[in-house]
Amino acid sequence: MICFQHCLQVNCDTSRAVVCMVASGLGVWVATQHSAVLKLFHAISYENLLDVNIAPAVTKMLAGFDDIIRQHKAACLRVTALLTSNDLLWIGTSAGVILFLPLPHLTSSTSKLDNVPNVSGVPRGHTGHVRFLTRVEMTPGPHTDECSSTSYIHQSICSQKGGAARHTSSTTATTGRRLLVMSGGDGYEDFSSSGLKEPIGRDDSTNHLLLWQV
Repeated sequence: MICFQHCLQVNCDTSRAVVCMVASGLGVWVATQHSAVLKLFHAISYENLLDVNIAPAVTKMLAGFDDIIRQHKAACLRVTALLTSNDLLWIGTSAGVILFLPLPHLTSSTSKLDNVPNVSGVPRGHTGHVRFLTRVEMTPGPHTDECSSTSYIHQSICSQKGGAARHTSSTTATTGRRLLVMSGGDGYEDFSSSGLKEPIGRDDSTNHLLLWQV
């Protein structure tokens, strides 16, 4: 039987519904309509522990874009997808940029977090909205090859998570399985080189699936 336990107000604007929510340990991450701010709530005390504005990280990833395109993406910026995997929170955005941040360690007595986790961007994403984020496990075949994007994100995660990332990688290698994060969205964009060549964006109207090894 499902029993009602508690009700809390996520934000002051009641017209903004919750569009994404994901739990990890004692934390619950919530994104609301038309907002670039993520809220972290405690699963036991229901306190708002932290607010994370993703706008600066997205702006940094869009630095190579034309001013008009950059301003348009920033004006309607919002969170469109969330995923927790291997001690990381993955964030999909309306700008097509995919971000990730290390999940903070929470205890039953945690009441407030003073330090905002470092938000990093993945160099490859989508031209339009990130429609979803999910994770899959796969057993690599004898001819499986890793593309540069999977290598890049794997190195970035290792630098953020230190020993924990190395332990996870070792465990994955021992079991012979690889954990992949998959994003789906409109078009494909290489943010590391946009502005170095024209046109910006590839196959804008075609849905793409992108995968990263974690």
